[in-house]
Amino acid sequence: MGFSSEFRERQRYSEVLKRQVAFEVMSGALTKSEACRTYGILSVRSVNRMIDRFGAGILSEHKELLAQMGRPKKERPTPMGGQSDAEQLRREVERLKKDLRAAELKAEAYSLMIDLAEKELKVAIRKKSGTK
Repeated sequence: MGFSSEFRERQRYSEVLKRQVAFEVMSGALTKSEACRTYGILSVRSVNRMIDRFGAGILSEHKELLAQMGRPKKERPTPMGGQSDAEQLRREVERLKKDLRAAELKAEAYSLMIDLAEKELKVAIRKKSGTK
């Protein structure tokens, strides 16, 4: 028959162990549950407290090492296949000019279509300005 939590003896861990556990969990070398099994820690909550207490110090002390141990960041490909900024801007301007020409042609076609419909149907389709 097990003791309830109020009768359990409190487990004390050394500062060195706490720092080691926090470092290994934060670096991704161990999960929290693996750290509990490896170091004989009774609960994941204890590991969380170790990380809360020592995590900020570990980050500032070992920033380069943690970056190497963690997942490598994916390199983002440069837009337009690595072209210079000026070349990218030139291509963007050309694309925008082409889009503008297409929009102007579309607007002209709609206007012509409305004119033809007004003549054939003898109905005012365009909204008159100034009326509310």
